[in-house]
Amino acid sequence: MNHQLVKLMELKQNYEYLVMTSNEQSKRQVNYERLMPFIEELVDTWFVKMDKPCFLSITFESALGIVYFQIERGSKESGKVQREVEERIVVSEQCDTAQTPRYVRLFAQSNVNDRELKELEKSFYGLLLVNIRALILRCQQDQSSGQREIEMEMKLARRMQSMLIPTEELQLTSLRTRMFYVPVDYVGGDYIDYRQINDRYTCFIIADVSGHGFLASIWATGIRIAVRQVLQSSYLPDEILERLNELLYADLMKTRSYITMLVAVYDEVEHKIRFSRAGHPQPFYLSKSNQTVLASKGGVGLGLSPDSKYQMEEVPLEEEGMLLLYTDGLLDTGRKEVLRGSRHWLEELTSLLNMSSDSKQESMNRVESYLMEITQQRQQTDDISVLILQFEPEESIALV
Repeated sequence: MNHQLVKLMELKQNYEYLVMTSNEQSKRQVNYERLMPFIEELVDTWFVKMDKPCFLSITFESALGIVYFQIERGSKESGKVQREVEERIVVSEQCDTAQTPRYVRLFAQSNVNDRELKELEKSFYGLLLVNIRALILRCQQDQSSGQREIEMEMKLARRMQSMLIPTEELQLTSLRTRMFYVPVDYVGGDYIDYRQINDRYTCFIIADVSGHGFLASIWATGIRIAVRQVLQSSYLPDEILERLNELLYADLMKTRSYITMLVAVYDEVEHKIRFSRAGHPQPFYLSKSNQTVLASKGGVGLGLSPDSKYQMEEVPLEEEGMLLLYTDGLLDTGRKEVLRGSRHWLEELTSLLNMSSDSKQESMNRVESYLMEITQQRQQTDDISVLILQFEPEESIALV
């Protein structure tokens, strides 16, 4: 009797110690990276204080009994075991992963057989399981909270990036412009912009930073700053590309990034567009007499060579039509051949423009609606940007 009383007092002291340990554990910061060391530390404490069972194991299990993780202390006995304890606790009914398992299971063996102590000991092990579950759920909550904060920051970054992209349609005497932009992530690596240099020249730029996501979006913002600096003294597209490469090359090298870009400059006096390419897709030219991918020579992307040179092409706007500048996300149709994708787009866009229209605005609306429809139909794997330039011949301008 005295022996049992002494034993009960020892267990009571151990229980108080374990409760204090649990309280201290709850005050410590925990995340998934530190979760397993915390649990091992907790199991070691229980193993010592529970009258040193000969074997103690904790397993993370799936709903189907798959073991994600296991901790064992002591040696499992096949015989001479006086008492076994097996308990299981549900961690989450929604989750079933290695980090947040469906169950945590405890199994213990002891050579001491005392019926009166069995129920008290069982509650001790239950406390251990409750503490382990609490640690797991804290990690899950902290991660969810962190993910929510990241999502909020990314949404803010997307709003900020969207503010840098012109949303209003640009209308000149003989040319109007509209943007179409859909990032694959919250923020993208495409840059699309226009800027009137003076009364004669208007510059249109479309670019694609390697990769996508937050780093690419930072570069997209940096391009905007560099472009505005270069346009203060340059209006020829090849010269604009060369100067941008000089400005951005060193920083692009540091981040192992590069930028493909197409610069088009509209000359309102001569009614033509001059453009140069830096590794960027060739634009679509669509008119009543000609529907083609403009064959043009292009230099390498910005950031790939410190002294890159670029060639300039001219497109006289002699009849009514459209010019589409775009990033390669538009051609990503799951085909290996980009040229085949280009032909497909030319055929579809040509059929749209051949439909009768009451106004030029209606033609642009039809093209934009078609782009949106195709984008929504497929799983997007890259940012998609399109700059639509609609132009008229000089004769019709004079008549107006």
